[in-house]
Amino acid sequence: MSENIIKTEKGYNLYCRYWNEDSKYAREDIKALLFIVHGYCEHCLFYNELAETLKEQGLYVFSHDHVGHGQSEGTRAHVGDFMEYVQDVFYHIELVKKKFPQKPVFLLGHSMGGAVSILAAISKPNYFKGILLIGPLITPDKKSATPWKIAAGKIAARFRPQMIVAKIDPLKVSRDAVFVKRYKEDPLVWHEGVKCGWGVAMLHALSQITSSFQDMTLPFIVLHGSEDTICELEGSQLLYDKAASKDKQIKIFDGAFHQIHNDTPDVKKETNKTISQWIADRL
Repeated sequence: MSENIIKTEKGYNLYCRYWNEDSKYAREDIKALLFIVHGYCEHCLFYNELAETLKEQGLYVFSHDHVGHGQSEGTRAHVGDFMEYVQDVFYHIELVKKKFPQKPVFLLGHSMGGAVSILAAISKPNYFKGILLIGPLITPDKKSATPWKIAAGKIAARFRPQMIVAKIDPLKVSRDAVFVKRYKEDPLVWHEGVKCGWGVAMLHALSQITSSFQDMTLPFIVLHGSEDTICELEGSQLLYDKAASKDKQIKIFDGAFHQIHNDTPDVKKETNKTISQWIADRL
């Protein structure tokens, strides 16, 4: 593994992780590039185990901490427009593609990273070989996104965009007690909660996504835990039902929570196996 810092077009330094620097695969043996798009409040190091598995099948696996997340610069857990996340993803991928010209690119996004991945796929439908979505954020929580709360939130965001409006319960992230403990104690995780301004940006992004399902034409697979209370399974099912893609799959993991790639050992194993096979079938 190796680390690096890249500067975004807005001038922020982003922490980057590359998992292949100690790989047995030489550069010419790399079959495809895989960029991992992490979720809200977390960081890219939560994907170490998954990345180590995927690099062994000849994928060049890399990621970065989003602006305002982990070891990257920026206001913590805040952005005014999700397209800033999207632009940073494309910028980073383009840098890596200079080393691996002509290699196909896959995108793997979890939670908020799933929303970012969908926005990227919609904006450049021919750019990716396929995208993989783990517990993606597609539709807002019905209880917290009532019409009056949305209206109040938009007003509040103008004056107090950094105001905390909701909390993420660590006990709902995974059923693995060891991982939950790690998550709760990780200083790189933003533990304070969801910010008002970010929430408004999120709602705008989800509106873009749900109104653009017919533009989702590339191959994709959605993996979702049946007991995920952070990102609704209904959103994943809606994407699967409405997307125009001819090559689409959905797999629901019975009993699993939000981070199926960090859930119980059997779920983690099945998640890694499913992802590996899906990519292999499209190379």
